[in-house]
Formats: sequence, structure tokens, C-alpha cells
Amino acid sequence: MVAGSKNAVSFRDCFYGWPCGGSVLEFPSQQEYLAHVMSLLHFRCKERRRTQRVSLTVPLGLHGHNEDGEKFYIHVKSNAVSQHGVQLETEHPLVVGQVLIIVNESSARKVEARVASIQHKRDGKTYVGLEFLSTEINFWSMTFPTPGAKPLRRSIPKVTPNKVTA
Repeated sequence: MVAGSKNAVSFRDCFYGWPCGGSVLEFPSQQEYLAHVMSLLHFRCKERRRTQRVSLTVPLGLHGHNEDGEKFYIHVKSNAVSQHGVQLETEHPLVVGQVLIIVNESSARKVEARVASIQHKRDGKTYVGLEFLSTEINFWSMTFPTPGAKPLRRSIPKVTPNKVTA
């Protein structure tokens, strides 16, 4: 990391001349700079969540209206759930901000939700994040870990190979 090198990318240069507390962070290459920025973004994204997601597959039905105003009902399964929403995979075209009614096909409970995010993955799958409009309900009938809580570890009993139990 040479301060005068023509390949060095400074933090200040990348943010249009904003000062960094009187010092300039320099990176030997643009790739290392991007790795640094992405690590900060990843950290911030993890901390934004109000409650942790839990991997849980639940059969759901989605009621809504297409952009043409036509009603639709599709069957999907959740990939992950949280106290405030659900992530699911669907091929049906949805739009960020669209309001849907989610029906838990196991318990017949219903809740209004809006499409918060849509992620198109390289393998062709589309993951949709839905956020409940009401935060006062417990749609999944379960308690979620608080953000930052350490995961529980399942203890596996030790088995002795020569011991026979009746």
C-alpha cells in the first residue's frame, strides 16, 4: 500500500472527497476496497433485522391482485419465517410494495403483508420477502430469538459402542 501509487484507491476518492476524520484510508486495489465496503454492508444488513429468521417450511396461500386488477391465489411454502414476516420462493410475478393476504394452510390463520424485497438468484429461483402489516400478532404461534442472541446448541448423547441396552 503505497500512498503515491497510481493503483491505490482512497476511501476519500471513492466518496467524492468526504473527509474521514482527518485521515485517508487507502487500499492497494479497487478489489480490496470493494471487499472492505461489502464487509461493512454485510454487517449492517445482519443487524437490521428486528427478529431472527428461523428456517421453517409452512404451506401458505397468497391472495392478491395482479397489475391488471385480476385476482390470484397461489400455493407456496415458506423458506424462513420471523415474527414480522416470511421469506418464500415463487415463480408468480410480484412487485415490491404490493399488498397480499397470507393464509397459513395448516392453521387457517390470515394476515395482510406487503412485498418488502424480491431477489432473483442465478439459479433462476426468485425469493420474496413479505413483511406483516400488523406487528401485534403472533402469526406463527411461536417465540423467536432476539437479535444478537447466540444460537442454541443441541447436545448429542454419547453412545458407547460395546454397551447393549434392553
